[in-house]
Amino acid sequence: MKVVILGNTTNPITQKPNDPYSWFVKSFRDGFNHNNIECKLINYRKTGLLNIKRQLISYKPQYVFTHLSFHNNTYPIEQMLQTFSELNKVHNIKFIHTCSDARRVDRYMGNLSESFHCALVGTHPLVENGRKAWKIPTYYTPYSAITQYNIAQPTNELSFNKLPIFTGGETSHKDRWEFIKLLRNYGLQIKTFKTQGSDDMRERTQQLSSSATCILGLCTGYDIDGFADVRWVQYGGSGACLIMRKFTSFDKLLPDDLYYSFNSYSEEDARLVKKTYSKILNTDTWPMRSKLFHYIQQTHSSKVRIKQILDVLDGTRDDIIQ
Repeated sequence: MKVVILGNTTNPITQKPNDPYSWFVKSFRDGFNHNNIECKLINYRKTGLLNIKRQLISYKPQYVFTHLSFHNNTYPIEQMLQTFSELNKVHNIKFIHTCSDARRVDRYMGNLSESFHCALVGTHPLVENGRKAWKIPTYYTPYSAITQYNIAQPTNELSFNKLPIFTGGETSHKDRWEFIKLLRNYGLQIKTFKTQGSDDMRERTQQLSSSATCILGLCTGYDIDGFADVRWVQYGGSGACLIMRKFTSFDKLLPDDLYYSFNSYSEEDARLVKKTYSKILNTDTWPMRSKLFHYIQQTHSSKVRIKQILDVLDGTRDDIIQ
């Protein structure tokens, strides 16, 4: 089998093609590699529809997994849908739409049955809304971890004097920013690495996870059933100790004894996070890290997730998360 990932395949930090920054592209490519599936990357934004069409006809993949399909300012949606429809009918290339965002509806909610084979989405509401609007099979598909067989050796360089670590934009979401300020008001100093900034740590995930005292899971979209951002698999799947705000329905994905949780961005929970962090400083977290790492690698690794998807595609499995 041959597949194509059509999406954000150029790392904005290194500016290298086929060096994906997108966690979707990164984890899917990793999963295909671990399942011995030949995988080609095509940059959707920079290649041009005609060139994409030529490459797909030449490469002859069975499936194309699309990312950013309906983002604004890329290609006219109807033109893209027509191109995919032609490739499907004439060359039997099946397109699979993906959307891992915290969305109840996607950017396009029209009929996709002529152009797409199925869709993989990251929330339960979008599964239901997608099935109705898109007229194609739509499956709940949460993020997966990069496949690892061992936790990386920790380094003093990335321990950061036992400060809790947050990776992302502090001010990207108002409620998250207010909570970070609360934590600091209560005396909890936080080391931050801004996403796509000069100190971005995405490419050092494994070493940061094993070295840092803990990683903070702070996001948005907690009111959307089934949504869970990438941090739990990115860092938990690399052996981190996690303090995370619990997502709706998150217990169905991850047992709550594998990480430290809190439930809201309230002052009460800010005090709880500070208290939890003080506890971590005086606790051997290795047993919890090890259990979390092995659970995610056995249940939510890229190797496992891609195998689940392939089993659904060939009809040997009814759903991805069962």
